[in-house]
Amino acid sequence: MRILFTGGTGKAGRHAIEYLLQAGHRVLNLDLKPLDVPNVDNRIADITDAGQVFDVMASYAGYDELEPGTGVPKFDAVVHFAAIPRLLLRNGAQFS
Repeated sequence: MRILFTGGTGKAGRHAIEYLLQAGHRVLNLDLKPLDVPNVDNRIADITDAGQVFDVMASYAGYDELEPGTGVPKFDAVVHFAAIPRLLLRNGAQFS
């Protein structure tokens, strides 16, 4: 399966991504920071911005998907792990 995973760079997300990779899935991690794990595609985007999320969902995950005439493949699943990592660490205005 081709999976869009939000928040994969976080503490829980990185373990879930490892599990998905071991199961043979292709994972595109959408986060504010990339996940440095082999075979994981990364897109830096803010999930609170609908335009950025739309762009990620309508784009290629990697150069290997640029097969002429096939178009952008669709995601089979979206796994949502994104969250504010720690409340009261930064002021709320920084998250909007």
